[in-house]
Amino acid sequence: MSAVAVPELKQISREEAMRLGPGWSHSCHAMLYAANPGQLFGRIPLRFSVLVLGLVRVPLYTQKDRAGGFPNFLSNAFVSTAKCQLLFALQALHMMPAEKLAEAVAAATEKQKKALEKLLPASS
Repeated sequence: MSAVAVPELKQISREEAMRLGPGWSHSCHAMLYAANPGQLFGRIPLRFSVLVLGLVRVPLYTQKDRAGGFPNFLSNAFVSTAKCQLLFALQALHMMPAEKLAEAVAAATEKQKKALEKLLPASS
């Protein structure tokens, strides 16, 4: 599988950011993570705990049903615009293998598609 495509995000240094000039806004985001030897429900290894912008804990695991955990998190509406930033950071920091990111995005997309099909009437 290929790497997850993340549009319009590029990791740059502080010096490069400061040279962008007055037409650019600067934003500072923090992603804190730490090794986590714990287990979810006493049986699912967690590997890492991630705290994004001090507000949201991101589950970096996928349950056996291939939908629970990270894919389910990505399919939630509240993740919205931060989704691309999260995927970029996870890929740039090598916190999750690219193929696992791609699988999670595909599962989340499929879940959203099925939810929309339930809401929208079938076209005749």
